[in-house]
Amino acid sequence: MSAPLLIINTGSSTFKWTLFAAEGERVLDSGSEDWSAEDALTRRTQIESRLSALPRCRAVGHRVVHGGTEFQQTVLIDDETRHELELLVALDSLHMRPAMTGIDAAIAAFPDARQYAVFDTAFHRTLSEAAAGYAIPAEWTQKWGLRRFGFHGLSVEWSIDWARRNCGGLPPRAIVCHLGSGCSITAVRDGASVDTTMGFTPLDGLMMATRSGSIDPGLLLYLQTRCGFSPQQLEDSLAHLSGLLGVSGLSGDMREIIAAADAGNVNAKLAYDRFILYARRHLGAMYGVLGGVDVLIFTGGVGEHEPRVRRDIAAAIPDVHLDAARNKASNEGEISSAASPVRALIVRAREDIVVLREVLRLLP
Repeated sequence: MSAPLLIINTGSSTFKWTLFAAEGERVLDSGSEDWSAEDALTRRTQIESRLSALPRCRAVGHRVVHGGTEFQQTVLIDDETRHELELLVALDSLHMRPAMTGIDAAIAAFPDARQYAVFDTAFHRTLSEAAAGYAIPAEWTQKWGLRRFGFHGLSVEWSIDWARRNCGGLPPRAIVCHLGSGCSITAVRDGASVDTTMGFTPLDGLMMATRSGSIDPGLLLYLQTRCGFSPQQLEDSLAHLSGLLGVSGLSGDMREIIAAADAGNVNAKLAYDRFILYARRHLGAMYGVLGGVDVLIFTGGVGEHEPRVRRDIAAAIPDVHLDAARNKASNEGEISSAASPVRALIVRAREDIVVLREVLRLLP
């Protein structure tokens, strides 16, 4: 019997793994842990402890958030690739540093296994030049490869495939709202990404758990030149101290924000209202890019489990009519009413299966 396949997802806040049987998509073991600390050494020890309890693996697939301009498809990780991936940490240390820690730990634990990097940004390689570029001097773009990369691609790809399999075919126009600790909205036409809210880094777009989302660049220049903020202070604050946590002063967890808002906490209510406003603003933009929508999909931890969030965001599109009972139940599947012109869905995020399929495609 062939050895199983391991999929590792080292995110900004959690470490997830799924052990699949050698054939098919049967799960043998899986789990998720919050990081016990932020430093790379402690995180590596945490990963190694988990991997040491797993059997020998034939191959390991890694979800890697940022592929930069170099990686637009899945690659086998060798010494050269490992070096090139390390260079991408500068673009997104929040996600790429844990990813590199996970890759190194897996190589040490399973030295004979083939290791593959599967990229979130790869799904967005179909963005047009108009959508991918920034309105900055062309020489900047050409010299430094500055562009919108887009993220959450594995989640979006799974959501679209789920809709195709369960809704009678590929939806011509779909909008995927991935709402979790990180949040993004992606416009998809005929299965291809045409626009998305995250840009050069996963800091852009929607307000998130601890990330700011879109912000006036002039404000950042002001904080540097007039308020004495260093680049490192800005990076730390925008990534770890902003979003729901920053506005509420309480938490980045949407469950705690809703509970506190219902109990009368003014700052928690403001955080919730601002989160919904950001999401509706960007949802409207994606609707405009597509010229309408046929299927609206909610995924990610918040998108899957918070009926109020789905209700308040979906209300931005007049042709989306949610069924209150279905929405409240938070079961995977359709949550729109029978009379709704636009179908609304909850799709459980399964990035691990998308990574698995890529690994199986490339395994000799």
